This record gives sequence, C-alpha cells and structure tokens, in this order.
Amino acid sequence: MKKKFFLGVMAATMLLLVSGCRTLVNGKLESSKITIEKDKVKELDLELNVGAGELEVNKGTDDWVEGTIEYNHDKLKPEVSYKLKGDKGIGIIEQGNKLNNIKIGNIKNNWKLNLNNEIPIDLSVITGASQTKLDLKGLNLSGLDVKAGVGDITIDLGGKWKKGFDATLEIGVGKSTIILPKDVGVKIDSSKGIGNTEFVDFISKGNGVYVNEAYEKADVIINLNTEMGIGETIFKLQ
Repeated sequence: MKKKFFLGVMAATMLLLVSGCRTLVNGKLESSKITIEKDKVKELDLELNVGAGELEVNKGTDDWVEGTIEYNHDKLKPEVSYKLKGDKGIGIIEQGNKLNNIKIGNIKNNWKLNLNNEIPIDLSVITGASQTKLDLKGLNLSGLDVKAGVGDITIDLGGKWKKGFDATLEIGVGKSTIILPKDVGVKIDSSKGIGNTEFVDFISKGNGVYVNEAYEKADVIINLNTEMGIGETIFKLQ
C-alpha cells in the first residue's frame, strides 16, 4: 500500500510539472555525447535517471555505455558519473533535481543509449514523465529495477538468456507492455493497481503469481516482481 501511494504521489507531481505555465521551454536544441568507456571491471551497476522526455535503450557498443542525449534547456543537460568499487564499475546518468523550476512549453529531452552486451549489468531505470522503450534482449543482465512515473513504457526481455536474474517493476500511470521469453522460465509475482492487466499465454498459480509453460523444467529463470499503478498493462511472451 505504501508503494502504491508513493507511485500515485510521484505521478501527480510529474503531471503538475508537465502542465505548468511559468517558464516555457523553447530553447535551442543541443546534444551531449554520452560515453562510459570500457575498462577492466568484471561487472557494472548502471543507473539511468530521466526526469521528463523520452528514453530509448538498446544493446550495441564496445564501450560500457554509448549514446546521445538531445535537449533544449540548460537544466536538462545530463550528468554522468563513473567510479570503481573493486571489480565493479558504478555508473550514473541523471538529471537529478534540475527540473524543479522548469515549466513545460515544448520540451525536448531525448535519450538514446546503447549498452554493452558482454559485461553483467545490474540496471536501474528511474523515470518521471517519460515515454520509455527498453530493448534489453541480448544483454547480460544480472538484475533489473524499473521505477516509472507517468508515460507509456515498453520493456523487451524476450529472446534467449544464459543466466537468470531478478527484476522489479514499479509503474505509475500509462500503458505498459512487458515482453518476456517463452523458452526461458518466467515467474511473475504481480500486485495489480487501478487499471487493466493482461497476462497473455501465462499460467495462473493464484495470489497474483503467473508462470510460463517453460517454468517448471527451466534451468534459467527470470523472477519478476511487479507493482502496477493506473493504466493498461500487458505481459506477453515472445
């Protein structure tokens, strides 16, 4: 209940943000090249923190992270940090709290990032008011944590996975599409919010638990804990 309340408050806050009228955002479009270079670490913790805009994540870079972020206000300029902790790299790409005094006119804040598919990545994605597309198939995920406020989101975890992992999804307001693999074991522990949730080709085990047909005999399993807010959510296999 506390989590649902938190998501509701966050969603309402972001809606107020994007509907404000005090300071219009109509600046010149600028672009930042984003790179976290490949080094000798053996695993990566990566956090992506987007206030408002569009986020697209795919695989495909020799570095740990590579991409571009286009924005039309100085306060939307991203900050990138990276540090080492033993054999682990810790990277953060964020906007922080810089959106507090921006009221939206015609905001442009488009993130397009590619991630390395060799290193194990524990990925955290936090969005406020964003259209989000996470095409994560083919990556080497060791964990996934998504907290989404307002906006449509697609998360593609389809395809073959050599290792299982735990994932947590907390989604506020919008349409959500979650694509999961049919040939790898999948278990969903779902807490439904206000809205429609559909589990296509999954088997209900009761109490909000769903599995795919491959689950019972699978050596590789994705465990997905979900808390859905307001809107339409579909879980489907591919």
